[in-house]
Amino acid sequence: MGWKPFKITYTSDYFQELYELAVELIKKGHAYVDHQTPDEIKEHREKKLNSPWRDRPISKSLKLFEDMKNGSIEEGKATLRMKQDMQSDNYNMYDLIAYRIKFTPHPHAGDKWCIYPSYDYAHCIVDSLENITHSVSCLSLKNVNESKRECCHCLCKKKNQHQPLNSQQDKPPSKNYCEREIVPNNSFRVD
Repeated sequence: MGWKPFKITYTSDYFQELYELAVELIKKGHAYVDHQTPDEIKEHREKKLNSPWRDRPISKSLKLFEDMKNGSIEEGKATLRMKQDMQSDNYNMYDLIAYRIKFTPHPHAGDKWCIYPSYDYAHCIVDSLENITHSVSCLSLKNVNESKRECCHCLCKKKNQHQPLNSQQDKPPSKNYCEREIVPNNSFRVD
């Protein structure tokens, strides 16, 4: 494209910070380890019902999340979910999945991790950690981004973190922006 970004980063650069934030959210009662199958999660979301594990003791979720990280729980047998609003009109607020177990080496992190953060959890937090001030996306993602923005802001608010703005574009952004480019002062991220 004829230009060089200020800096290129990857979500995996922040795996440790994302993990530590997840532990902090569990300690504050904002996250829990869930053992529902994907079909059970879908059914509970459709009926706006809480997971049977949503109100388990914080100490138990902390222990189970540590077990997930250490590879002591089988893939697909547990997820970390954020406590949000199961009664919201916004489906994305229904206790999003923040972490899954996956025994697959990561292209950048190698085999250090067997739990991986979801896009919905990591996206807004990494933008916040990088002081991204604006998140720019194409109109084709407009409905997705509008419904997920509330979820993103909810996560940032629980962490007392900066909340990136979101702008919709009907064409690709100018050459001054790139995915996860960090621009001093006003920073943009393109989806």
